[in-house]
Amino acid sequence: MKRFKFSLESALMIRQKALEDERIRLASMQNILNKQKEVLAQMRECMAQSQNEQQKTIEQSFNISQIINYNSFSAKLSQDIKLQEQIIQKTTLEINMQQEKVKQAYIKVKSLENLKEKQKEQYNKELMMEEYKLIDDIVNARRTIA
Repeated sequence: MKRFKFSLESALMIRQKALEDERIRLASMQNILNKQKEVLAQMRECMAQSQNEQQKTIEQSFNISQIINYNSFSAKLSQDIKLQEQIIQKTTLEINMQQEKVKQAYIKVKSLENLKEKQKEQYNKELMMEEYKLIDDIVNARRTIA
């Protein structure tokens, strides 16, 4: 008897590979986002330390040049924090788009897998019918002989 062969097996394999590629790309993007969030946390920590040091400097000695330096550093760091937040927002949007791509790739794979399963069920039904027919023929042949 002939074996089951799914006619779109190569298309299914291509779609599965595409899905895996999209998932890998998504994981990579999520790793990048996590690193960006770590950088933002470090910036905020640096800002808090700078503000504490500035407060201590003001309390200990009123040195105008140090205060100006702290203020310009704080302004630059604040600007960098805003920029990093924008980068994180952009990356988050890209991740959302990538998640949609993964979802679409998954739907394509799942539809072919469902089609394959239905064709396999149909093949098994036809195989069972052939077996029943063969058994029926054997039984009828024995009756005619006996």
